[in-house]
Amino acid sequence: MDKVGLVLGGGAVRGAAHIGVLKTLERHGISIDSIVGTSMGGVIGGLYAAGIRPTDMEDFIRKTPKFRLLDLGIRKRGLIAGNSLHAAMRELLHLQGNRSVLIEELPIPFKSVAVDLMEGKQVIFDKGDLLTALRATTAFPGIFSPLMYEGMMLVDGGVLNNFPVDVLDRDRVRLVVAVDVARDHEKRPPRNLFEVVYRSYSLMTAERKHANLRMADIVIRPEVGSIPAFDFTKWEECIEAGEEATERIVEELKRNRGEERGAGELSSSKK
Repeated sequence: MDKVGLVLGGGAVRGAAHIGVLKTLERHGISIDSIVGTSMGGVIGGLYAAGIRPTDMEDFIRKTPKFRLLDLGIRKRGLIAGNSLHAAMRELLHLQGNRSVLIEELPIPFKSVAVDLMEGKQVIFDKGDLLTALRATTAFPGIFSPLMYEGMMLVDGGVLNNFPVDVLDRDRVRLVVAVDVARDHEKRPPRNLFEVVYRSYSLMTAERKHANLRMADIVIRPEVGSIPAFDFTKWEECIEAGEEATERIVEELKRNRGEERGAGELSSSKK
């Protein structure tokens, strides 16, 4: 049986679809052998690699007031400090005091992507403190404050690589499954500052995303394009979309796990 690598792209609230993807894969007995993620894909992928079940993530989101995840305020480098989101992740991981989780000790090999604004380079977290990696990969410029870490000013990896298929260690896996929850271009006007910034970055990174998509064997595309990227009331719709999209390709995925790497892309929706 071929080993499966999972790549989870960024997409703000739409990234909750990754939870639905993981729920469906588990339901069909499909195990994941390696995970790479950016932004929300990094958070959900990192939590899953640490042993947190997707159903537990879903329950946590459902029970947690949305204002607890965002600490709004006027800051020099971002509207949101990110401390509340960091605290929520610690709670989900059942961490107390100064306890930490190391990436190199996770049950499933994991990498997340951030960007150093000082050097203008991609930074890959494949060891060290998991929560530091997740805090860095979600620091969306202008919205979340950057993370100062080891002399670097780290922001969301989606600034340079929102779909990091190229970061996955192909020596570990035979089959690459990627989940695309971002949209390159939307016709409706942005509703607020968050959407203006998010859509601008999506357009700037679209070319690299498509190049990386061609490296994947199977691409799952949940139908979340109509959901505003920062509408925090739509978590459950995104999760459901992830489940539905994965159900559409799961039999094909099962067949591909026992075959040689395919040359084409299998998509859950039309391009």
